[in-house]
Amino acid sequence: MYLSIPEVFYCSVKYVNKIILEINSPLCVSERHDKSIKIGAILPSGEKFRWSKIRYAMEHEAKLKGVELSIEYSDFDINKERAIIKRMILEKIDVLVLGSVNHKGEKEILDEVNKAGIKIIAQDALINNCHVDLYLGFNILRAGQLQGGFLISKVPEGKYIILYGCPNGELLKKGAMEYITPLIDTRKVKVVADEAVKGWMSDRAYDVVKKIIVEDKNIVAVLAPTDNIAEAVIKALSEENLQGKVIVTGQDADPEAIKRILEGTQAMTLLNDSITLGRITIESAINLIEGQSINYDYIVNNEMVDVQTILIDPILIDKSNVYSKLKETGYAKEYLM
Repeated sequence: MYLSIPEVFYCSVKYVNKIILEINSPLCVSERHDKSIKIGAILPSGEKFRWSKIRYAMEHEAKLKGVELSIEYSDFDINKERAIIKRMILEKIDVLVLGSVNHKGEKEILDEVNKAGIKIIAQDALINNCHVDLYLGFNILRAGQLQGGFLISKVPEGKYIILYGCPNGELLKKGAMEYITPLIDTRKVKVVADEAVKGWMSDRAYDVVKKIIVEDKNIVAVLAPTDNIAEAVIKALSEENLQGKVIVTGQDADPEAIKRILEGTQAMTLLNDSITLGRITIESAINLIEGQSINYDYIVNNEMVDVQTILIDPILIDKSNVYSKLKETGYAKEYLM
């Protein structure tokens, strides 16, 4: 997974709940707009499950609204991202939707976008130090809080391993540690490792956990920020016959993570509703071009401008609610076939 978020984010959250995109609904009626709207979107990857869901939802909503949409992938390559942006400027798009792989150094290229009169939507992660019209993403601080709260509710005492993604995983960790730190202070919880997983690479998480559990089998919990990291953690645990005996968190609700939850090797995951994010992205792009108001709850400063912001709250999934939550959010058919 690619995950990024501003390092400091102390804002109220806009909760977006129970918004289900009925992909196959026969009652959907296409909307047409007086002006032909052209949206260009760049996503970090086409291989990750959540990005494919975002693409699908955006394409569906664009078709319903009667707007032109072109989606390309940067493959986590900043030079490729910049080349696509330059081409989209020449193609005279109206709105750029950017899931950037660089959130601090894109001022020069995005200044070109702004000068061309193109609206800019930062998707999934805020882009700093440049003009951005709107930021749409997930509430990562809340995600961390849910992970940390879950861990201490299941294992309020014992040895923990803390893993966090690098770069840009600090906010997720911060949310989790709001719950874990008080137990550290009272010596109920002992953190035996607090490690950054560089590049969010699962093999690095595997190495950290494997090294620890070879020497100490008494680990009770692992704070794994994402499902791909959780998978590597569980692989290491399985090799020492500890799978299902250690509480492991996750995020993204990947199909394999849902399977592990049902099997009992992963304790929980978080569903970031990509369908809702994709739908809101297209709706907001149209509103920006047509001069309509954006239904946002707060403003975030990106060190240059104040940016209208909407964050979608994550949904906690564990073995007790996996079926009901997937059904409630419209994902059941895809996950549980």
